[in-house]
Amino acid sequence: AYNLEKHGPRSWLEREDETLAAAARLWYRSSAMLARLADRAGAEYYHFLQPNQYAPAAKPPSPEERDIAYKPDGATGAFLTKGYPLLTRVGRDLPKQGVNYFDLTGIFANHPETLYIDECCHLNDRGKELLAAAIVRRLEPALLRHGDDSPAESVAAGNAAGRPANFRVSVQEDGNYLRYGRADCVAADTEPRFFLHLIPQDLADLPPGRREPGFANRVFSFGEVGGRLASGQCAAQIPLPDYPLAALRTGQFVLGEGDLWSVELIIPADPDKLRADYAAVAAVAPVARDYFDLYELDNRLLYWRETCAAADTAAPFFLHIIPADAADLPAERREAGFVQAGFAFARQGGHFDGKCLAAVALPDYPIKEMRTGQHIPDQDDPLWSVQLIAAPDFDQLRETYADLSAVRPAVRDYFDLYWPDNRLIYLRETCAAADTAAGFFLHIVPEDAADLPAERRAAGFAHGGFEFVRQGGHFDGRCLAAVPLPDYPIKEMRTGQYVAGQGDLWSVTIAAP
Repeated sequence: AYNLEKHGPRSWLEREDETLAAAARLWYRSSAMLARLADRAGAEYYHFLQPNQYAPAAKPPSPEERDIAYKPDGATGAFLTKGYPLLTRVGRDLPKQGVNYFDLTGIFANHPETLYIDECCHLNDRGKELLAAAIVRRLEPALLRHGDDSPAESVAAGNAAGRPANFRVSVQEDGNYLRYGRADCVAADTEPRFFLHLIPQDLADLPPGRREPGFANRVFSFGEVGGRLASGQCAAQIPLPDYPLAALRTGQFVLGEGDLWSVELIIPADPDKLRADYAAVAAVAPVARDYFDLYELDNRLLYWRETCAAADTAAPFFLHIIPADAADLPAERREAGFVQAGFAFARQGGHFDGKCLAAVALPDYPIKEMRTGQHIPDQDDPLWSVQLIAAPDFDQLRETYADLSAVRPAVRDYFDLYWPDNRLIYLRETCAAADTAAGFFLHIVPEDAADLPAERRAAGFAHGGFEFVRQGGHFDGRCLAAVPLPDYPIKEMRTGQYVAGQGDLWSVTIAAP
């Protein structure tokens, strides 16, 4: 007999895509019905689409997640890869049905650390903390409607005794201490340990080992910095560092269970410092103009908008940094090829005189290129984005050109091609910008197909397209680019330029010497 409890209602849909579409429609209708039922009962209904590693642009996977949590060819992974985009698509219309709906599939986009623990969707403690914080932030307006506490207090989840935490947290006027206070205080309120994350304006103020997470971390007990008063109040204060802070996050936690409550305080930017930075950028040319003008100054990237409202800086900013040498990246970011640094504008700058300006400290290693802009976490496309490519090292280009004078080109065509070492060098003696505008392709055929990644073995070659400006540059009327080659033995290469949709502009085949 058919087992309804095990298999669910019978379906007469034969194709998987039809079944998935029907399931998404049922999910949509069910949420709309729950919202109407809650409204009739005088309750508020909230629907959160949980994050999933197979959702589009979900998160950069860590090496550990690649091993244990990403199985796109398995039954679960294949189902979710096909099904989740349907949920995100139909979910966009749920607010039209009166549903307080929030798509949380993008909240881990700036978190390369391990969060998923299995191939479905389940999270470790850090992932649960981030998910809970994202939900609370979206519930905060409703919490404020139903209580008189401040926003910071409203997000407190309570302590081990079941009492609301409600510690008031403030920075002393001179900026030297962080103060904690509670009026109605019992011993259980102060038993869990406290944490304090200090986020500096300049990452150089942090010890080297803390620059990658981006904050200094302190853990302390309440008794170390304060105590209970005879009046029943409890108060504490902890000294702050003498370097400028952009923000701080503090709260209480229980080991293995996560945060009991937490608040984040944004430290207002110094208007005089903002005006000084404004005067500095006014004297130089921007490296890019978009929704914000961007400047590189004193190893910082500055964002400036001349006429600026609060709405212009509300959306989060992202910054992807690609180093000249991948060895400068942390080990877990080398496969991705870039460092990902998201930030809130209020942490890095502020508004003044109708303008807004923020400054982000850049790493001290050579940078090849950067991509930055603003995005809305629940949407795939950025609000705006620009790509910044570092100016070529002209001395290095001239040095490489001089070395080629003693070498015969492997092939002469629209570009002369040299294969002097483990690089393929493109040279054109008389070169205009138009000569390097089209994309370049490079197909590399190894002597042994086993040297190719598994997904390229059927094709028989590695495919490496590139933009000229990323690999070289123009100098003295010439242009030259050098592309590193893999370290396995190469049988032959095919390269040239192309225009998408139109085919090759030119191409040559180079046999191994």
